[in-house]
Amino acid sequence: MGTVVLDTSEPGVAIVSLEGEHELYSATKLQRRLHELIGKDVGIVVDLSSATFLDLTIVSVLLQTRDEARAAGTPFSIVIDEATGESVRRMFEVTGLSSILPIVGSRAAALSRAG
Repeated sequence: MGTVVLDTSEPGVAIVSLEGEHELYSATKLQRRLHELIGKDVGIVVDLSSATFLDLTIVSVLLQTRDEARAAGTPFSIVIDEATGESVRRMFEVTGLSSILPIVGSRAAALSRAG
């Protein structure tokens, strides 16, 4: 089971990190956390650098958040880098999610988009 960590140490940005394995159990917590951040005048970054597994419920939350953020004018990006678990990276590549979600290759790139 994974953890969902909120980091607000960067001014104007909320970083939500997923660490470990995530499925239906953590999807509800993630959805609630992200929904609370929409429209709060902060950019949202979901950092998957420490994620080792995501199921489709998590992907669904990310797609919903993309739509809500877009509608609210909230900057939103997802970090997938070399540290991200192989199964997570492959899922985004094979399914084409990397072309429809706002994926960036580093936290620094996400922070520059969030501001």
